[in-house]
Amino acid sequence: MKKQKVVVLTEQDLSDIINKILSSTGLSSKDIFGSKEKSSQTGTKSGNFTNLDLNTSQGYNAYKDICQKFINSRSSNLLGITGSMLADSAKNSYNKYKKYVPAELALAQLAAEGGFSSNPNARPIKTKNPFNVGNTDSGKNINHSSVQDGIQTYYNLIAKDYLVGNKTPDDLLKNFVNKNGNRYATSKYEDTVSSIANKVKQISEPIYASLNKIGTSNIA
Repeated sequence: MKKQKVVVLTEQDLSDIINKILSSTGLSSKDIFGSKEKSSQTGTKSGNFTNLDLNTSQGYNAYKDICQKFINSRSSNLLGITGSMLADSAKNSYNKYKKYVPAELALAQLAAEGGFSSNPNARPIKTKNPFNVGNTDSGKNINHSSVQDGIQTYYNLIAKDYLVGNKTPDDLLKNFVNKNGNRYATSKYEDTVSSIANKVKQISEPIYASLNKIGTSNIA
């Protein structure tokens, strides 16, 4: 009896063979089998972050819940910030600028900038400007009539001036500069923001995982 040979192919080997066969037809294996990128109806992976579709009830609620869980973990919240306030602003800025600001990034900056300060005289608290947008080292302050307005100003700024072109939230965590090369904060605080963002990710992962179990989406 003739001895049989066993050929072991990796997934990549198989994909290469299929693509070679299909090349003459103008198709690829992705056209038949789809992309390997993990995604859900309301969330897609982008680098180290998950982008939620804030125009669906599931995506909006997931964003809100992530924010609220982190807020609840803080010892102080003098401005009365809620997950809904952050989710509303994230949705508004996305629909206006088509740029998604992850909850992990926003919450990390909110904490780093003093938005959860227990000192009522702290600048972000007194100015209702929780992200300190425009509050400079020279002493210049930007006052807002409402905390929601202060939050919206931050989301619009990040979407319009920081997440420009192909720049991603991951890029900002390496070098937090805007389209003109100006830093968000005078001191280099990427390490601080990254550290807090990683803590938020621990809160967010179970919420993202729950989205995969949802079969239908409703408009938020």
